Amino acid sequence: MNKEFSTAEDLSSNAEIDITEEKVVKYLEHNLEFFLNHDELLSKITLPHDSGKAISLVEKQINTLREQGFEASRKLKDLLENARNNDEIFSTTRALILALLNSNTIEQVGNSLQEQFTNLKNVDACEVIFLDHINLPASTVIRTEKLETLKENFRDAFRLEKTHCGQLKDEQISYLFPKSQEKIVSTAICPVIKNGETLALLALGNKTRSHFNVHLDTLFLDFICQTLAIIISNKLMVPNSSDLAQ
Repeated sequence: MNKEFSTAEDLSSNAEIDITEEKVVKYLEHNLEFFLNHDELLSKITLPHDSGKAISLVEKQINTLREQGFEASRKLKDLLENARNNDEIFSTTRALILALLNSNTIEQVGNSLQEQFTNLKNVDACEVIFLDHINLPASTVIRTEKLETLKENFRDAFRLEKTHCGQLKDEQISYLFPKSQEKIVSTAICPVIKNGETLALLALGNKTRSHFNVHLDTLFLDFICQTLAIIISNKLMVPNSSDLAQ
């Protein structure tokens, strides 16, 4: 077998050999049984430690294995938490979509949204605001507002045309959730848009500052709003913008 050095004695007996760190590493890689044959060295080799005290190679290996175990445990915990979150999102999405599909009127659509969302542990308030320029049936149940008013109050959400999370001013929160019994602090604002036409605004509120934050993944809410746009459009038989131009 072709090795850089055949035995440990070669390292010390041949003074002319240029011993480098790379050669030592290569030797140990090709002689994995070295420390088995020279186990007395394990207790003699000391390594610097963060505490300032030198520790043996064996202790260093034990610490490394312990740290690797902690890291593996943390990763497993994260995977299990993600799995639970995915299950919860799937169950929520399924229940919400089925409730929307079973809604026969716009009023039922609004009620289904509020009922499903307010049953979630992280949603303390839910409001659905429909745009008054679409052909809504006369109703005292649904809430309608002018598009210009909503855009003026919530520019970021309409500018991005996707869910916007964060904290709002007190007057904005009162405007969104006039009937809420809770002190809402953070919000998620979701424009409901189809073919460039704004149909509604879905607003969710939470009592804590940290829940609806700018770093929150909004994929679930964006999907719900896309689905909601199709359902509202079908209920109202709203024509496409291209149809209106003809």
